[in-house]
This record gives sequence, C-alpha cells and structure tokens, in this order.
Amino acid sequence: MLEPSIIKDDEVEHLIKDVYDMYGYDFSEYSRASFKRRVNRICLIDRFTSFAELRYTILNDPEYLKRFIEEITVNVTEMFRDPQFFKDIREKILPQLGTYPLIRIWLAGCSTGEEAYSMAILLKEANLYHKSLIYGTDLNPSVLETARAGVFPLQQMKLYSENYIQSGGKKIFPIIILPIMTV
Repeated sequence: MLEPSIIKDDEVEHLIKDVYDMYGYDFSEYSRASFKRRVNRICLIDRFTSFAELRYTILNDPEYLKRFIEEITVNVTEMFRDPQFFKDIREKILPQLGTYPLIRIWLAGCSTGEEAYSMAILLKEANLYHKSLIYGTDLNPSVLETARAGVFPLQQMKLYSENYIQSGGKKIFPIIILPIMTV
C-alpha cells in the first residue's frame, strides 16, 4: 500500500493537468496542500500501490473518476451558514433586487444545497421568490442529487434555526418546499 507522503508535488501537478485535459475538471486553483492530502487519502482508502496506478485508473475508468471527484471536492454547507452574510443580503441587497423584473442567483459550488435553499427562503420572505431563478451548481454529481431532493438531516435543524434567527429571520424556521434548479 502507498505511504501517505509518497506522492510528489510534480505528480500532483501532472494529475491536475491530466484530469483537466481528459475530463475538463479544473482543480488548478485548489490549494496544493489540500489537494495532495486528499489524493493521498484516496490512495490509502482505495489501496493503490503506486501513484501511477491511481493515475492510470483515473484516466482509464470514467466510473472511478466519479469517485475521485467525490473525494477531492470539499462539501461544506449549512442553512444560513455565515448568518451575517445572509443578514446583509436580507437588509441591503434584496431591497435593490426587488426593483428588477427578474432575479437570477447562481450559487456555484452549492454542495448539498443548504445555502441555495437559504437564499430561496430569503426571497420568499421578501416576496421576491415568484420572480426569481436560483441556480445551484457543483462539480460533484452526488451532492447535486442531495440538493435536488431538498431533504436535510433533522439533527441539523436546531443549528439551522439558530442561524436563521441570527440572519434576521423573525418567524419559526420555515420548512417549505421550494424548487431549486441544479445543473
């Protein structure tokens, strides 16, 4: 089995270039230390005996590429994460957006969609949802499936409710069904 420190920096660079050239996924702006840690972790979990074996598998097995993307991407999200940000949107941005006939919001890297649904809640409360389109995108197809379903862990609702109140929410944390477009 490959040792955690065996993957060299130049090998990581080759892998980033290969994945981009072959599949169009661009990890060039990722932190190299984080990317390398995640690649090392994949090698350990999937028991690759060499970096060459990992690279060969990624380049020749599109099904494995999906697993690779799932392991490499960082999927951190929660409802009303960074409550001050959402409070600022509620108080400073939405009044301006309300003057437009159509509102389009794109949440790149939406992960499992909690922040996209948070935005939908803000728009609904500001009576702007009816003229809004929210797009949620992510590299990781598995997290997008979760976002499409719009089902979130019950054990997180206390935290989500606290974030909602800190963001300026005045009602009981809304559990509503709002369609979000994910691509």
